[in-house]
Amino acid sequence: MSRVCEVCGRGKSTGKQVSFSNKKYNRTYELNLQKTTIEVDGKPQTVKACTKCIRSAKKS
Repeated sequence: MSRVCEVCGRGKSTGKQVSFSNKKYNRTYELNLQKTTIEVDGKPQTVKACTKCIRSAKKS
């Protein structure tokens, strides 16, 4: 099961984890995906969407 938002298409992003001694390690940042229902052509569908997309859908 891929961790990709079905609305905007965002996926994993990479960066560095920095410790107290300032050592840097590679890490990945996962999206906060939620199962939610949206209406497409008047029919409700269940999609995996990131919380950023859910918030922007509620505002509009």
